[in-house]
Amino acid sequence: MSSRGTPLRRIWWSWDLRMRWAWGFCGDEKSFLANYRRAIDAAARYGVEGIVVWGFLRDAHGGADAARGLVDYGRSRGVSILPGVGIDAFGGIYCSGDSPHSLDRHLREHPERQARREDGRPSVHRWPPADDVDHLIGCPSDGALAGFYREGLEWLLETFDLSGFQIEQGDVGLCHCERCRARPRTAGPKCRGSSLEAVAARLVPLIRRALELRPGLTILVENYSGLLPEEVRAVAPFLAGFPPEVFHSWQAYDCPGKFHVTPESRSPAPHGCMAVRSNSDFTGGEIDDRADIRRAVELGRAAGLDMTYTYGEYPDDWPLTAGNYRAWAEAAAE
Repeated sequence: MSSRGTPLRRIWWSWDLRMRWAWGFCGDEKSFLANYRRAIDAAARYGVEGIVVWGFLRDAHGGADAARGLVDYGRSRGVSILPGVGIDAFGGIYCSGDSPHSLDRHLREHPERQARREDGRPSVHRWPPADDVDHLIGCPSDGALAGFYREGLEWLLETFDLSGFQIEQGDVGLCHCERCRARPRTAGPKCRGSSLEAVAARLVPLIRRALELRPGLTILVENYSGLLPEEVRAVAPFLAGFPPEVFHSWQAYDCPGKFHVTPESRSPAPHGCMAVRSNSDFTGGEIDDRADIRRAVELGRAAGLDMTYTYGEYPDDWPLTAGNYRAWAEAAAE
């Protein structure tokens, strides 16, 4: 855990289809690499050690070859690429394309593993807004999907020379199949209606397997919760069983000014990341959020967290964005 005067590790977080550093929103290989190469160059200037990339693997922007080139470029600049690994959503390991590690393809081949709406139709989601594909959702009660995720994660670590990844159970709604309706649904403040124990049972074996294959990986786990005492109590069932190496991600605020961390907040885990979700399409565009950013990082450090991330989707030749990046990096370095 961090203490006052100890620099926090710095990460940028991104969706490929929201990147604004170059052109084309990563619609093809050229724009994908241009966006992230510019972001990597800038990240190095702010002391950012890695960039989380959701949409790391898409056929539309070059698949595994382009992704490998991105990892190599990041390493040459001292910035790690941390793929987003979706569980039951966000395309799984391979976000979009005709890959055996694509969740969409797997669920089309195994419709019995699809999550269901109340009317019995397959559940779908579309995110981020720039994505024009309806993606299928896996049923969280389907045990056979665990093997699919394990195989995909092993492939990811064998195929790319990674230093870590972020893993997340999709917050894309409930499954209404008979199996899921029969399970108790204990919910956290940011992940309503799902069984947190079931989510942990999905994630923990995958993380343990990844650490067996690559000891020392940096692994971020999204839990959709803030660090208010009542929120920490609500997600306690989710935290049990995770390896101590994991960085649990805690939300600083839903929107600027509405904080979910206070001076009394304390991390319930050995490692944690203050997620400062500012200055992106998520908050409606470029805003001056320097005061809230500094406050969030200070509160995260006081709570015992040792990492912070913020969105790295906007270019720093935008003046408000540049100010936000500087405020965040300076606060994390103090």
